[in-house]
Amino acid sequence: MQIERQRTQSRPDVLHVSEAYGGGVQTAISRYIENSPGFRHELVVRMRQAHDVGELPDVEITRLEGSMAKFISSARRVIREKQPKVVHLHSSFAGALRVFSFPGVKVVYTPHSYSFLRGDISPLVRAGYLGTEYLLSRGPHTIAAISPHEAATAARLVSGRAAVTYLPNVAGETSLSVPTCEKQKSARTRVVTVGRISAQKDPSFLARVVERVEDPSVEWTWIGDGEASLKQELIDAGVSVTGWLSNGEALARMAEADLYFHPARWEGAPMTLLEAVSLGTPVLTRKIATLDGLGFASAGCGAEDAARSVLRFAHDADYRASVQRTAARSLDIHSSSVQGRALTHLYLVSPEEAA
Repeated sequence: MQIERQRTQSRPDVLHVSEAYGGGVQTAISRYIENSPGFRHELVVRMRQAHDVGELPDVEITRLEGSMAKFISSARRVIREKQPKVVHLHSSFAGALRVFSFPGVKVVYTPHSYSFLRGDISPLVRAGYLGTEYLLSRGPHTIAAISPHEAATAARLVSGRAAVTYLPNVAGETSLSVPTCEKQKSARTRVVTVGRISAQKDPSFLARVVERVEDPSVEWTWIGDGEASLKQELIDAGVSVTGWLSNGEALARMAEADLYFHPARWEGAPMTLLEAVSLGTPVLTRKIATLDGLGFASAGCGAEDAARSVLRFAHDADYRASVQRTAARSLDIHSSSVQGRALTHLYLVSPEEAA
């Protein structure tokens, strides 16, 4: 166990706990800290080095290593030693800490997309995840959901001892730090996707969309890396795969693109979509239930529908402007001020009031 930075007080206001600190979760936690400056935050994390976005908040960090069982045991001990006013658990495995009692500590849990919604596991495993979430949702705590769909799902799980609130994700200042310039007019339409090449992001779906578009004026780029066989599917379909880039490089490539297309099979509230629209890049998403209510334009359910939507975006100026307006409106939902108010309410409400 490694602790960074000296303690300045004996009891933090908010202790964030994450067993998979990287990617969107890492970015989301940074925004929570940034948008609730009146609280003193600390972190207890197990790093995912391959998904490190290179952004560490200026707070005390306790790094844990080893197996999941060791993480749970060590994190439980740290919570009891530090006695934070609020412990904010991020993602499913950290959420397992809800099985323990932490007297005098308000427990907040953000799933960042429930594990039982995954499409790459068997129905039996999904049922196991669902049953576990149902049992862990019985006790007194608050579920801070990152999307309307996640909030509705949580509401069906909790008992009268738990509460559900909506905590929208925001892009923050990271994307705003990218130099802005007017996109160069071109006969080509540059389409970008960002993320790990994995079953969740469904690169196979994107490959089918590309094959159906059959328009050489549309350029496709995937920023990221991952499973070799899925990566090869993208390459074979004509998608340029950049591999992992630094966060700044990825944001710059997103800013240069004409369109962000999101092919995922399941999601929470992806930070990359918010970053894209904050950079002025419109977004089209595959129509999936978990993205409903987030304010992004839908490209339809199937590959044929998505291909037609991309082609229409490339060649129909009115439709392109409509997608752009929809993207801009989504920023009103996912603003720092809205998140700041939600966090203030979340972290100030006592465990008794939340139950």
